[in-house]
Amino acid sequence: MEIKAKIFNSNWETYKKIYKDAIKRAYRKEGIEIDEKKITLEKDCIQGKNIRAQRAPSSRHSRTISVYENEELKYIIGISNTAYDEDKRKEQKEKGEKYVYGNNNFHSNSYLCQGINKIFEYYYNEKRRYPNVKLYFYLLDIGKKSYPDNLSNNLTYRELYTLGFEILNIDSITFHDFKPLGFSPKKYKNMYAYTSFNKFANDILYISMKNSGNAPAYLQCIDSDFNIEKEKNEEEGENRNWNTTTKEYIYTFKTLGAQSYDNFLVIWTLHTLAKRENKKLKFAFLKERFNFRLHPLQGDEKFTQDFPDSITRLFEKIGIDIKYETTEEVRQQINREMQQYDTAKSKGIIRNQELFKNNMRKKGLQTKCYLCGCEVEEILEAAHLWGVAEIKKANANNINRVCKIPCMQDLIEDPLQVKKDLFDKKYALANSGDNGIWLCRNHHGLFDRKFYCFEAKDGKVLLQKEENETFMKYMKENLYQSLPKEVLTEKTKVYLQERKKETVSCS
Repeated sequence: MEIKAKIFNSNWETYKKIYKDAIKRAYRKEGIEIDEKKITLEKDCIQGKNIRAQRAPSSRHSRTISVYENEELKYIIGISNTAYDEDKRKEQKEKGEKYVYGNNNFHSNSYLCQGINKIFEYYYNEKRRYPNVKLYFYLLDIGKKSYPDNLSNNLTYRELYTLGFEILNIDSITFHDFKPLGFSPKKYKNMYAYTSFNKFANDILYISMKNSGNAPAYLQCIDSDFNIEKEKNEEEGENRNWNTTTKEYIYTFKTLGAQSYDNFLVIWTLHTLAKRENKKLKFAFLKERFNFRLHPLQGDEKFTQDFPDSITRLFEKIGIDIKYETTEEVRQQINREMQQYDTAKSKGIIRNQELFKNNMRKKGLQTKCYLCGCEVEEILEAAHLWGVAEIKKANANNINRVCKIPCMQDLIEDPLQVKKDLFDKKYALANSGDNGIWLCRNHHGLFDRKFYCFEAKDGKVLLQKEENETFMKYMKENLYQSLPKEVLTEKTKVYLQERKKETVSCS
């Protein structure tokens, strides 16, 4: 058996250090131990006067090692970026220049996702000639002060496994930052792939909310069965029939800079999981100036761009028809919300559960029970912190007092300076994403029956029915101690304070 590895000249010095280990690990996936001394190495030269030119996006370069067995392409191994670029260091040394090894410089961060489209493009092109070729990935900078084990990269690794691609040295990653998300390799017995659409969506939200400089991408869910006329101005749980055929998820995303590479994998993974669960899914990409600006106070003039042609071509090669929501479709959705509002106002209904849920999603709330952690979407419900019935019966003085609190004023601001009447204010307060959390049916029912509440100051769970021993035992064994900080916004604290005024004091 003849084994030959081919490395592009622009990565020659860097990949020479790891190619033997990577190839041995690839063969080990098939239960084959090979003698690394029998691997021959060949340089694949790309024209260009320097390393940067050889790695240019317009060239055929990709961060890969090609492994041939008896002249047949057997493996393609995609490699992460590196902060320890041996090729760049050698080039600059020969020029008498200084290369800051392992620091911010050309190709400085160990980031697998950026440029991963070139790896996949090479793989799908070669797959036409070699239909049995397998694609693996290999991570550099393991154990060094770099980025292979951070939260965002960990998400990328799980995305790849969900799509059917393994990482040869994944055993070197601790996934330490994923523990708050309930994942560890030991707990999941090294099963890295996502098993549910909802869990993946929750992890996306958790990670995007960590980046306070960007408005997070988000999912909406539109239910064609939803009828605003059937809403009532009190909490009464949810419709118990979960019909996936009437629900359509819309993922609104960004492609500014490196986000295009991140969202390439996110969209592919969402598409794969949605197809597996028979969920309807489409994608919304809006080019308008106001959409997804960086922090408005920064005055940053960067705007979202469409996917680069290289990624749209790759979607075609993968066989995924990615259609973005058009401006007309967005307008139709806005019209849907306006029609719901007009109907609600004519009937005096301030509860719009579809709007309420999507406002919670836009806020970044994960669809999981914030008391017990359950992520089974079919039994999760959107719970109001300040109850709809209490908001409905509140007098004008109370509503105006709440709306004048500084953090609440943007709820009723109108760019046309149209004066909001009492119904508008109550409708905005009731359906604000800050007025809600997700709870499973059991804990939602107990919450509405005032078996427990949340402290407005720190979100601490306070039990009320202490005389009920069965309840106390159940709650103490099945709950978190408090709401997380990302949930407990200043607006949310206001809603909790208003709820507390309306109920018997919790102890």
